[in-house]
Amino acid sequence: MLSSLTITNMLLIDFVELEFKRGLNTLTGETGVGKSILLDCLGFVLGCNNNSQLVRDSTKTGEVVAEFFISANHSVCEFLEDAGIDHSDTIIIRRLINKLDGRKRNFINDQNVSLDLIKRLAPNLIELQGQTGNQVLLNEQSHLNFLDKFADVGPMLIEIQKIWKEKQFTKKELEQEIAQYEATKSQKEYLEVSISEIQDFDIQVDEEEKLDIKRRQVKGIQRNKEKFEKIDKLMTSCELDNNISDLIKLLDLTRQSMGEVVEESISALDRTLDEFAYARSEIAKLLESQNFDDKDLENIEDRLFSLRALGRKYNVKTNELPKLLDKMLAQLMGLDSNRTKISHLERKFNEIVKSYGEKANNLSLQREKAGKDLDRMVIKELKYLKMADCNFKTEILPVKEGPRGVDGVVFKVATNRGGEFGKLQAIASGGEMSRFLLALKVCLTDQEQGTTMIFDEIDRGIGGATADSVGRRLGMLAKHSQIIVVTHSPQVAAHGDYQWKVEKFQSQDNFPVTRIKELNSHDRLTEIARMLSGKEISDEALAAAKKLLD
Repeated sequence: MLSSLTITNMLLIDFVELEFKRGLNTLTGETGVGKSILLDCLGFVLGCNNNSQLVRDSTKTGEVVAEFFISANHSVCEFLEDAGIDHSDTIIIRRLINKLDGRKRNFINDQNVSLDLIKRLAPNLIELQGQTGNQVLLNEQSHLNFLDKFADVGPMLIEIQKIWKEKQFTKKELEQEIAQYEATKSQKEYLEVSISEIQDFDIQVDEEEKLDIKRRQVKGIQRNKEKFEKIDKLMTSCELDNNISDLIKLLDLTRQSMGEVVEESISALDRTLDEFAYARSEIAKLLESQNFDDKDLENIEDRLFSLRALGRKYNVKTNELPKLLDKMLAQLMGLDSNRTKISHLERKFNEIVKSYGEKANNLSLQREKAGKDLDRMVIKELKYLKMADCNFKTEILPVKEGPRGVDGVVFKVATNRGGEFGKLQAIASGGEMSRFLLALKVCLTDQEQGTTMIFDEIDRGIGGATADSVGRRLGMLAKHSQIIVVTHSPQVAAHGDYQWKVEKFQSQDNFPVTRIKELNSHDRLTEIARMLSGKEISDEALAAAKKLLD
């Protein structure tokens, strides 16, 4: 709520300090006295007007200070906290302007701030409902917000925003996993081919060393082939074991007559016979193991050279190929795990999409129902405002899905019975526009919204019963908020809870000066009578004014 406005050296105002109250506040005065100056100054302090010509002619600097009272749960509290600005239950916005160089200084609660910060803060505090200005209701981007507030779908919005956030996060995660998988797809194919090649080779432990030894053996056999043939022949024809056996038998026959003197010889011959038998067995094994031909050598060398080539291909020693195979198998398993994760994320994403669709559909149904209720209420209000031929429609259009669902909302109007619907901006008459906005405000304004609304000459072009209806509707709107109205209509002014009069004087230095004062009950009666009859206030005008105030 705007609690006070202090203006120093701005336009026709040398100094004015106003204290506004909750309810309907009306500003009246004769044409040309400067009622709109108040709105110009308010626009300046809220960042909407930066014209250096606003400074009073006889001075160099001007200043406007606006003080607002806010509740503890007002949305602006979070805004100020995010901006790092200390606050209590009041917000003081102060702007100074130097006429000579056009420099401006901006403060919120005595903290120097940017103009952009004030501009972003202002819509949370005040709505200017001028006849041709930048009313928030004329901004189609705001229509969805108004309908959602009217439909009371706050919890649904929180839920769908949470799902949307989760959907976007999961989608991004899935896209990253897919991109990573695609990037490693060629690596996967390489691993599969390499693993197959190494597995098919069936490498044995220390196989290169064993093959190399066998290769040298075969080559050695080939070089000593004649010697081995002679060895084989000698071993086959040799009867050394028979001869030694005969010797042992003969010596054994002499044992009775000779005694133990032959015992040593017999033992030596026994050992020789055993060693010879062992040597013959080993030579037989050796001859058997050397039974290779050229084809065998070729097979050994093919295997050995292929094994070494495989090691060179993968840039490892041949005895490290089994470890490399294990490593590749682990890498392939990781890539397969990535594919599994993608499948899991795809299932999760599809579930979220389904959930989002259900929530968005429920939200759309709620909006559609609320839109029809709003249409009926606005049309009813228009009848009270003597605009019975006008029609109103809340058009809900499909839009690209987002954190607020899949709906776009546009408020449309038909100014003639049976006419085509068009955008609110299409209303040509300023008076009709103001009344239409008033009807919408009556239906859409939250009792706890906490925003001050200012209407500039909402009664232009209307009078009598229509102006009275406008005043009544403004009074209804002001029951739970603060309304400030600049008006020429005595009927509207009479419905105000408080009234200020704007007057223009000639100062001592011959400069025009605008004064604004709050009226007491007697002065208010006189002012409304003036508005009814003009400068000459008749008894009839006073009586009519008294009746309006009653």
